[in-house]
Amino acid sequence: MVKDVKDGPISIVTREETPEAFPTPEADSMLVGDDSFLSPPRRTLLHRVSYPPRVSLNGLLISLLCLLLVVMMGFVPVHLPSPLNIGHSVSSYDQLQLMRYTFQLPVALLVAAMMGPFMGTGIVFLFVALGLGFFPLFANGGGWQYVTQPGFGYLLGTLFAASILGRNFHKVFQKHDRVSRSLKLISQSLLAVLLVHGVGLLYLVGLTLTGQLPWPELTGWALRLTVETAPYDCLSTFVFLCLVRQFRLALWLVLY
Repeated sequence: MVKDVKDGPISIVTREETPEAFPTPEADSMLVGDDSFLSPPRRTLLHRVSYPPRVSLNGLLISLLCLLLVVMMGFVPVHLPSPLNIGHSVSSYDQLQLMRYTFQLPVALLVAAMMGPFMGTGIVFLFVALGLGFFPLFANGGGWQYVTQPGFGYLLGTLFAASILGRNFHKVFQKHDRVSRSLKLISQSLLAVLLVHGVGLLYLVGLTLTGQLPWPELTGWALRLTVETAPYDCLSTFVFLCLVRQFRLALWLVLY
């Protein structure tokens, strides 16, 4: 009941007399249903794993395992046909020029995209720091003197690419534009690999300008470190980036 004391004597107003002022429980439920659009929609599992996990203790432990994986990839080489075979007549497999290739770069980019801008970039940074200061984790050794090696520029490029990829990879799964997801994955892979090799080539030129690398050796190192490996880097990076959400789903209970 409501007491009305505005005009004259006190009067008693009942529910029957003013039904609009006291909606029935059925009306209340209808109003709640009409206003339900004001609450944020529940995100699906696939939507949540489209974004990198937050920094947590479990995430840091997984990051250490990912760091170990990146290190191991450098010591598990495979021998593949060199792209330099193109344009040469080869009658048998024995005549193919083979190259030594490791999946360290694609795995590092995969980890950066999966773990995000903080933990993912931190993994690559810790890998470079440990290789320079403590353990010979790189292809040709380690230590501070490794900064004068031709391959160090590619490590710097990997660090830059990991930072950009970890920060922007979630845009692949956004649907606000008309670009297909496959095209986004291809562009992300190409841009990351091109950044790595672009920084690496600039570093090679810098070494030659400072006298750390003879000019006649510049072309050979460029062919070995870029021309031979870049096609395999692009292909393997694209395949690995396609599996980012699957890896996050597999680690859902630990990362999210």
